[in-house]
Amino acid sequence: MRYSHAVKRLATVGLLTGGLAAAGLPALAAAAPVAAPAGEGSAYGLAVSGPLPVPPVPAVSSTTGKVSKSLLREDRTKLVKASALDVTASPARADSSVARLAVPDAKLGANAVSARCVDGRGSAHLTKAVLAGRRLDASPPPNTTIPVDVDGLGRTALTLNKQQRTADGRLAVTAMELMLPGGKGAIRVASATCGRGAAPRGPVEAPAPTPVEHDLPVTG
Repeated sequence: MRYSHAVKRLATVGLLTGGLAAAGLPALAAAAPVAAPAGEGSAYGLAVSGPLPVPPVPAVSSTTGKVSKSLLREDRTKLVKASALDVTASPARADSSVARLAVPDAKLGANAVSARCVDGRGSAHLTKAVLAGRRLDASPPPNTTIPVDVDGLGRTALTLNKQQRTADGRLAVTAMELMLPGGKGAIRVASATCGRGAAPRGPVEAPAPTPVEHDLPVTG
């Protein structure tokens, strides 16, 4: 009887020791799954930063269905004028178009300017776009940069079909970006952003289990 009682006590101690050891192990095997980021599209027709700012207009964004906005005219500042600004966005696609663009001080104009982003791929198109009397490429390669002289302000640069990644990994396409001399701002025409954000890097460790204290009865 004493031998049987001792064996039971040793078995009970073994169970308790094993349980406590298991509770202290890192919970790496039960890593929580990382959900895939949802897609989001956004677009705007025109934006100006600097001394005479114009917020992005019209502007839309969507993580579900298709949304659209239009603006008949934008001429609140003499720096830039445009008409028929149309934008649409859905999770996987965004489009922006602007008609009758004029930036008089830079001798820049176009019948139409548009940007498109589809499933993380972008493009831009210019219709009869002219800079200082020079016709611009209708389908410029990404990040085409051209020097520009702005009357009364100095020399700067115009970027056509500007493509860059946002902080979350989506693609942003801006058909035209004219920097103001001296880093004083920029004029951005026809911008579209789409794609899925980047997933967090590295394994996500599950929280360690909390030990639960309880008594195990020993019979003998």
